[in-house]
Amino acid sequence: MVTIKDVARLAGVSISTVSRVLNNNSHPVNSETKERILSAIEELGFYPNAIARGLQANKTKTIGLILPDIGNPYYPGIVRGVEDVAHELGYTLILCNADRSRERTQEYVRVLRENRVEGIIFTGGGIAQDAQQGNFSEKDAVATVVIGKHWSNLPSVQVDNVKAAREACEHLLSFGHRQIATVTGPESSTTARDRLEGYRQGLATLGLTEHPEWIILGDFEVDSGYRAVAQLPRLGREGITAIFAQNDLMAIGVINALQQRGMKVPDDVAVVGFDDIPLASFVTPKLSTVAIPVYELGMTAMKVLAKLLVGQETESVTILETKLELREST
Repeated sequence: MVTIKDVARLAGVSISTVSRVLNNNSHPVNSETKERILSAIEELGFYPNAIARGLQANKTKTIGLILPDIGNPYYPGIVRGVEDVAHELGYTLILCNADRSRERTQEYVRVLRENRVEGIIFTGGGIAQDAQQGNFSEKDAVATVVIGKHWSNLPSVQVDNVKAAREACEHLLSFGHRQIATVTGPESSTTARDRLEGYRQGLATLGLTEHPEWIILGDFEVDSGYRAVAQLPRLGREGITAIFAQNDLMAIGVINALQQRGMKVPDDVAVVGFDDIPLASFVTPKLSTVAIPVYELGMTAMKVLAKLLVGQETESVTILETKLELREST
C-alpha cells in the first residue's frame, strides 16, 4: 500500500508538507512544491487513509444504517433518502443487513462502533430493541435515530401504524365487508403489533367481534401471505370476504393464492396491503394499500441525526403522514 512517506520521498519534501497539501492547511506551500506533490500522488495512486485521519480529528464522517431485511422492497426508498441527505452533508453511509437477527444486529452495532461511526440509524423499533439488549445504550453509544416506533429515549421518525391500519380496515367496512381477516407480521415487530391493533380498532368501530382464527401469523414475506390463505376458514360469500395483509409482499402472496383457488379479487375476496412498494401498482389486480412516504422517512431520519451530531435539539418523535391508495383489489 502506498503511504504518505512514499509521496514525500518521490516529491522530495517532508511528510508534514505533503500533509499540509492534503488537508488544505493554512500554512503556505509554494505552487511549484504543491505541483510536485500532486504529481507524485497521481503517479503513485495514493489515497489518504480516511480512517486514520478521522481518528486523528475524532470525526470519521461515516454513519451506519442497519436494516432488518435488505431483500424487502420497502427499504430501498428509505436507504435512498438517508443516503441523499448524508451525501449532501459529506457523510459516507455503511449499510448493514441484520436479516431480522438479534445476534447480527448486535454484531453490526459492535463493528460500527469499532469503526468509529459518528451515528447509527435503525430502521425498525424491533432491531433498536435488539441492539439495546446488547448493551448498546452504554455511555459511549454513538448518536442514534430510529425509524419506527420503540420504547426508549432515542429520537424516532415514524408513521402512525395504528391509525393507518384502522383506516385500511374501515375502507373495507365501507364496502360492506363484515368478515375481515388479517395476515400479521412477526410477533417481535413493533410495526406488526401496531397494525394488528389498528385492525382491531377498525372492527370495533362497528362493534364487530374479533375472531382469533381470522388472524394469521405471517413474517412480512410473500410466501407467508400465500400460505395464510390455506389457514383461513371459509372464503368468499359464505365466509371471509376481505383480507388485510400487513404489508404489500404478503398481500401479493394472498392474491396469488386466491387466484390459484379460482377466486376473483375483489369480487369474491377483497385485499388491502400496506407500504405501497413499487410493485403494488403493477400486480393484477392493482393493489389497494396504505402508502408510506419511505423516502421522506429516510431523509428526515438523517436530518435528525445530523442535528444530533452538532449538538442541536431535536424532536423526540417525528410523525409523517400516510395515505390510503385505492386501486383495483378492493
